[in-house]
Amino acid sequence: MAELSKIAPIGRVAVTIDVLPHWADHHFQGRVVLPAVEAMQLLAHWVHRFRTGLDVRCINEAAFDRFLELPPTGGRIEAWCEMEDLADGGLRTALLTKIPSKSARMTRAKVHAKLDFYPPVELPPPADLDLASALDGVCFSVDPGLIYKELVPFGPGFQTICQPLRLTAEGALAVIRAPEGTDGQTELHLGSPFVLDGAFHAACVWSQRFAGVVAFPVGIGQRLIATPTRPGDIYVSRIFPVQTESGLLIFDIWIVDTQGRLFEKLEGVRMRDVSGGKVRPPEWIRSCEGTGSLKRIACHSAAVAMIDRSTLMPFSDRCLAEYERRRTIKMGTKRLTDYLSARLACKRLSRQLSGNDRCTPAQEIVTIATDGVRPCCPVTNGRTYYCSVSHDRRFAVAVASEKPIGMDVETLDGRVLKSLHLFMDADEQETVRASALGPVGAAVRVWTTKEAVAKMLNINLADAWARTHLLTIEAEQSSVRINDGPAATVVHQTVEDHLVTLVCGVG
Repeated sequence: MAELSKIAPIGRVAVTIDVLPHWADHHFQGRVVLPAVEAMQLLAHWVHRFRTGLDVRCINEAAFDRFLELPPTGGRIEAWCEMEDLADGGLRTALLTKIPSKSARMTRAKVHAKLDFYPPVELPPPADLDLASALDGVCFSVDPGLIYKELVPFGPGFQTICQPLRLTAEGALAVIRAPEGTDGQTELHLGSPFVLDGAFHAACVWSQRFAGVVAFPVGIGQRLIATPTRPGDIYVSRIFPVQTESGLLIFDIWIVDTQGRLFEKLEGVRMRDVSGGKVRPPEWIRSCEGTGSLKRIACHSAAVAMIDRSTLMPFSDRCLAEYERRRTIKMGTKRLTDYLSARLACKRLSRQLSGNDRCTPAQEIVTIATDGVRPCCPVTNGRTYYCSVSHDRRFAVAVASEKPIGMDVETLDGRVLKSLHLFMDADEQETVRASALGPVGAAVRVWTTKEAVAKMLNINLADAWARTHLLTIEAEQSSVRINDGPAATVVHQTVEDHLVTLVCGVG
């Protein structure tokens, strides 16, 4: 048992740590080391015993600068818990071990973890729950088996990510299962340690893909626990990259349940390569710069958002405004997924155009116009933007502009060739047949252009087919004439096997 010595009422107190069997699964470079989450749990346990009734759910300025190496076969470790009252009402704590000097005549202390406990603060539910309901960008999924085999090679006791990990440049979404039972050594004042540990794994995988380093936690600015996580339950963790430009990566982390209720919120989670460059990410996880971004579309619009439908979380419907929710009553599963992903994309636009607003509750951002059909993206400063949204079997894409705009996304699929005569005139068909893009690439560009025109002009698709003529068809930029008017610019961008087309410059 992790017990306090009966001597020394405050200051440095002798403690004994039982090395639990499953801790042997937490290893790095061949050494078994105490997880940061277990260090926090131990300190919370000792503090709670020393200060009976003290609420330990608010942690500031945690640091894990040195590993505490554990015997791989179990046993006990003699250590110290240091406690110091702070002038502002907090309690500073540290976990230390004794290191004998070379002469063996004296010992010195080695600090493994230190943190401050403060009286708990009110932790309201996140207004911007939509940011945890899906990811913006092209999702790269990693199976848990591969995570724990090649990226975070811990043993079974710490393999808590239980579904494919979703990653985009915007962050990560991890579904984490807390193992049943407790460790028998401490009360779970901070909740199940495995949930936050799984969130750290997700941040580590993100750092390997997008920052090119194997980063582990070395500190936390603030950890607030609204409700302790429970063994046996499933949680969702949203990882927000805050700083990635230097050797020190900083993340914010949310932990919610499958209903979207907030359990934990961490700010300023510091992670870095602790191997001195000896451990490198495998090549297959590394991201190709620019892959999946809509840079060309963004250059011709005020804002753009792309939701990968595979990242939708089960609580995404909680982000709907009442007016939006009423339209879902009779929707089937597929139609509901289409609808939710489109609404989330439009809410992303609204937040971007409102100065990256994260204060307006998602339920107050109404993304359907008063006609009940057209999309919109309300802006907090009252400015008005034109908006267009489209979805295919994988993506929902929304775009905004100060001028009328239309956008469409479609899979590059050969089935489009069966209906050329319906949406093209003879000249367009000939241009498609002669195109260096190939018949599918050229035909889908024509199709998406006319779909985008229909949205831009708010007309039906048959009218857009008749009133629109493609003048040129190119890989990245085509031109179109509408109603015998001046040529308008058409912008194309390919994302994997999907084509996004934007029509602008009219109106």
